[in-house]
Amino acid sequence: MRAAFVFFLLLAVSGTAVAAESCDPCRLPDGGSYRVQAPPGWDGHARLPVLVFLHGYTGRAADVLADPAVAGPAAALGFLLVAPNGLNGAWAHEGSPHQERDDRTFLRSVVGDVKRHWPVDSRLVVLGGFSDGASMVWDMACFAPLGFAAFLPFSGGFWERMPTACTAPVNLRHVHGTADETVPLAGRAIREHWRQADIGRGFAIWRETDRCTAPPEPHSLSGGLECEVWTCRTRRTLELCLHPGGHEMAAGWLEGGLRWARRLAAR
Repeated sequence: MRAAFVFFLLLAVSGTAVAAESCDPCRLPDGGSYRVQAPPGWDGHARLPVLVFLHGYTGRAADVLADPAVAGPAAALGFLLVAPNGLNGAWAHEGSPHQERDDRTFLRSVVGDVKRHWPVDSRLVVLGGFSDGASMVWDMACFAPLGFAAFLPFSGGFWERMPTACTAPVNLRHVHGTADETVPLAGRAIREHWRQADIGRGFAIWRETDRCTAPPEPHSLSGGLECEVWTCRTRRTLELCLHPGGHEMAAGWLEGGLRWARRLAAR
C-alpha cells in the first residue's frame, strides 16, 4: 500500500493551511526516516489522533503501512499512521544487541516532525509496536513516556537488565501469546550475551510505577483475549492480555487497543 503524503503548515492563529510539500519517506536531519499514512476521507484540516507503530526485527516502515493488521484499524478509527524506520531493521532499546542509534531521541524527533507538518491532536498520540518494536515501546514507556496518551505493545517486553523503576506512570495494554516461542512470556537467552526478560516481572515494575495496590480484575475481550486489569492510584490503567496463540498480532487486538486509548484520553 502506498501512502499519499500531503503536509500542511498551519498558521498559528487561524489554523488555515498555507503551504504543502510531500516526502516519501520523510527524512530527519540525523538521517533517520519515517512514513505516514492519513486516514481515508480526511478533509486535510481536522486534527488527527496519531498511532506511531514500530515494526518488528528486520522490518521496515513500508511493511507497517502494508500490513492490514496495523493500517486497517488506524484507517477505520481515523488515526494518522506513522511508521518510523529502525536502523538496519532493529531498535536500540535497553538490553538490545543493536545500540548504534539513540532511538529514544529518534522517536521523539519523529513525533516532533509529524507535529510540525500535520494538524495533530496532541491529546491522543499512541505508541504501539510488535516484537522487537514492542520492546522499544516498553523502553519508551519506561524512560521517555512524556506526550504519549497510551502504549500498545504486542509480543515484546523488557530485555535484561530490566530497570529497577520507570520515570512516570503510564497507560499500557500489553498483548502476548501463551504459546509464543519467539518471545516467551518467561523470557529466553539470545546467544551468549543477551536475554529477553520475563513479562510478569516486567509488569511488576509497571504496577509499582503506577502505584497499583489493588488486585487486578479479570476481563475478557473480543479476539480471545483474557486480561488482568489494574486501575491504579495514579489514575492510570495497566492491562496484561493473553491469548492462546504464538508470536502474532491481529487487527482486532490493535483496534480494541486504539478504542481503549481513545476512552482513556477522553476522561
